Amino acid sequence: MLVVIRLTRSVLGMLGLVAVLGSTAPSSSAEEVFPGAAKRILFLGDSITHAGDYISLVETQLRLQGYDGKLINLGLPSETCSGLSEPEHPFPRPNVHSRIDAALKKTQPDLVVACYGMNDGIYYPFSEDRFAAYQKGVQQIIFKVKASGAKLVLMTPPAFDSLPLKQKGKLLPKGAEQYSWKEIYEDYDAVMASYAKWILQQNDDVELVIDLHSAVSSYVMSKRKTNPQFSMSPDGVHVNHEGHTVLADTVLKAWGVAEQIDPDESLKALIDRRQKIMHAAWLSHVGHDRPGMKPGLSMVEAQKIAADIEKQVAARVLRHQDASKAEYDDVYRCYFPASDAPGELELFVDFDLWLPPGVEQIRGVIVHQHGCGPGASNAGLTAVCDLHWRALAKKWDCALLGSSYEGRAGSNCRLWCDPRNGSGVRFSQALNRFAEQTGHDELSQVPWCLWGHSGGGFWASLMQTMHPERIVAIWLQSGTAFGYWTQGDVKAPDLKSNVYQVPVMACPGAKERTHERFHRAWDGLQAMKAAYRLSGAPFGIAPDPSTGHECGDSRYLAIPFFDSCLRLRLSDDIAAPLQLRSIDMSRSWFGNESGEVFSSDTYPGEKQNASWLPDASFAVSWSTFVLLGKLPDSSPPANPRSLAVREDGDSIVLTWQADADFESGLGGFRIERNGDTIGRLPEKSVSRYGRPLFQAMNYSGTPTQPLARMRFVDRKSPASKPSEYRVFSINSTGLESTPAVLKWKAFSVK
Repeated sequence: MLVVIRLTRSVLGMLGLVAVLGSTAPSSSAEEVFPGAAKRILFLGDSITHAGDYISLVETQLRLQGYDGKLINLGLPSETCSGLSEPEHPFPRPNVHSRIDAALKKTQPDLVVACYGMNDGIYYPFSEDRFAAYQKGVQQIIFKVKASGAKLVLMTPPAFDSLPLKQKGKLLPKGAEQYSWKEIYEDYDAVMASYAKWILQQNDDVELVIDLHSAVSSYVMSKRKTNPQFSMSPDGVHVNHEGHTVLADTVLKAWGVAEQIDPDESLKALIDRRQKIMHAAWLSHVGHDRPGMKPGLSMVEAQKIAADIEKQVAARVLRHQDASKAEYDDVYRCYFPASDAPGELELFVDFDLWLPPGVEQIRGVIVHQHGCGPGASNAGLTAVCDLHWRALAKKWDCALLGSSYEGRAGSNCRLWCDPRNGSGVRFSQALNRFAEQTGHDELSQVPWCLWGHSGGGFWASLMQTMHPERIVAIWLQSGTAFGYWTQGDVKAPDLKSNVYQVPVMACPGAKERTHERFHRAWDGLQAMKAAYRLSGAPFGIAPDPSTGHECGDSRYLAIPFFDSCLRLRLSDDIAAPLQLRSIDMSRSWFGNESGEVFSSDTYPGEKQNASWLPDASFAVSWSTFVLLGKLPDSSPPANPRSLAVREDGDSIVLTWQADADFESGLGGFRIERNGDTIGRLPEKSVSRYGRPLFQAMNYSGTPTQPLARMRFVDRKSPASKPSEYRVFSINSTGLESTPAVLKWKAFSVK
C-alpha cells in the first residue's frame, strides 16, 4: 500500500523542493507534500558514493513517493576534497576541485549533495594541518555550489569500523612511521568523528547537513548487542548493501520521508542499472584525473538506454500505485533476479498470480505471456488485472498468471522467449513459489492454458514441445518459433507424438501477411498449422481481418477457445484430477479458408488441410471472427454489486464491484441519481486497439496503466435530500445490465 509522507515546512524550505503529491495522496494539506522542484540532484563523493547503492535506494523511494527528477551520481573512487594523498597510495588521489566546475556546468544541478572525509584524513591520526586542508576543501565546495545557483546538502563521512581489520591484524597504533588505506590507524574513526562534528556545524552555510557518521555508528552498535562480531564494512571503509541501506534511510529521513514504501525488487534492479550506466557516462563526460577507470558510454548512447529503462521504471511505479487500490490488491507476486550461472535466465523476471476469491481447489493455470521489448514487458505487469480474463479463470477455478521479463535494451529477446534458455525453469519455480505463498500446493501440478503474443507465442510453441502433457490448450497470437526452428535459426526441438495432442489456435493479423517485418509471424503460423494438421494435431488458425501485429479484439475468440478446451480436457475423474482428456477428433468441427464450418463427419474435403475447431459453438464464433473480425452478443452483462456510498466533504463517492461479461467484456458503467444519468465510466470511450473497454487495452492486449477504478464522485449531490443511486454495467457491444441500487441520505446537512 502507498504511504503518505509528511514533511515539515522547515525541511522543505531548506531544500527548496515543494510539490504536491499526485493522485495517490488523499489530502492536500500543507504538510502532505514532497520534494519535487529540484529536477536535477548531483551527488559528489568518494568511492562510497561511487558505489552508488545508497543513491539507487534513495531514487527508488523518491520515485515511489511521487518525485520524478534526475539523481546524478558523480562519485569517484579515491577522491578527496582536501587534495591530500598518503605516500603509499599508488597514485595521487584525485581532488574534486579539479572537476567540480565542469561538473556543475555540465550537469546544471538544482541541488548538490556532497560527502567527503573518509579519504581526506588519509588514514592517519588526527592532524590540525590535514583537518585544515579538509575544512578548506569543504568551504570551496560551499562557495562554488552557491556561485552556480544550486543549493547544497553536506553529509558527514560514515563511520570507520576497526573491527574487521583488527581481526586481520591490519591496523597500526599511534606513532607508526606511516599509514595508508592498506594499513590504517587503529583509532581512525575518532578522526572521522572530528570531521563529522565540524560538518554538522556548517548548518548555517548550507541548506542541510546529514549525519551519516552517527547513523552508521548507532546501527552497528545496536547490532553488536546481539552479535558482537557484526560489521557492514569488510575493509572498515566501504559499507556493504546493508550499510548503503542505512545511508539511504538516513538521507530519506533527513529529507522528511518518515515512512517508506516497500518497492518491487525489479524496480530497484532497474533503477540501479540505470544509475550505473549513467554514472559511468557522466564521469567520462565531465572528466576526472583518476587512472584505471573504464570509460562510460557516450551521453547520447547512455541516455538512449536510460530512456528505455525509464519506461519500465515508470510502469512499475504505476503498478505500486495500482496495488494500493482495493480492486487490484489481491495479486500474489514473486521476483527472480538475473543470473550469471550457465544455462540460467540472464534477465530478471516478475511473476504475478491472481486466484478467484474463495476458490478451494485450483484446476489449472491460465498463462498470459507478453512479447518482446520494454513496452511488451510493461504490458505484462497488468495481465492478471484484466477483468475479462479473470472471468474465464473464475468460471473454471483457475489461477491467472502473468509475467514481465526484463526488457533490457540491446539484449536478444530469445534470452527469455526460448524457454530452453532458463525461462522455462523460472516459470516452474514461480509456480512452486506461488504454491507456497497461497497454500495451494496443487499450483505446481495442475495443467496450463498458454496464451502468448509475438515472442510470447514463440515461448508457448516451444513450451508445447517440452511439456505437452501439462498443457490444456495454446493460443498463438502473432507468434511461433516454428518457422525459426525449421529454418535453422534456433535449435529444432524433439517433436514427440504427444506434442500433436495439444489443441492450438493461431491468430495472426491479416495485415501481417505482407508486412516487411511481421510477415514471419503470418508465414510461421500458417506453416505450423499445415505441418501439425498433417500429423493429425488439433490445430486451427483464425486470421484476424482487422489487425496487424497488435492483439486487437482477438480476446473475444481466445476466451471462448480456452473455455471450450477446458470443458473438453479437464478431468472429472476424482482418482486422476490432473489427467488431461484427449481430444476426440470425430466430435470436433473443421473450417476452411472461406470461413465455412462443418462437423467432422460432414466436412467435404481433406480435413488435414482444414482448421480444427473444438466444438459447434466455437465453430460459429470462429467463422464470424475470420470473416468480420468481431463477434456479436445479444445477452446483457450481470449487474454490479456491493454498491457503497460515502461522504467526502461536499461530494458523494460511489464505489462498487462488477465482473466482466463473459462474452463481451466490460465496456463501462452508467451512473444515475434519482433517475437522471449523472456520469459514465469511462467519461469518453476511446481505444487504439479493439473495442473501447472500461480497462483500455494496449498493443499487447492487457489493461493500460493506471488501472481503471470502479469509483465515481458525485460533486453536485443535493446532500440534504435523500437520493437513489443506480449503477449499470455495460458490455463492449453496448448492452446494459440491470442496475445496482442504493438509497442514500446524508448523515449531516452541509
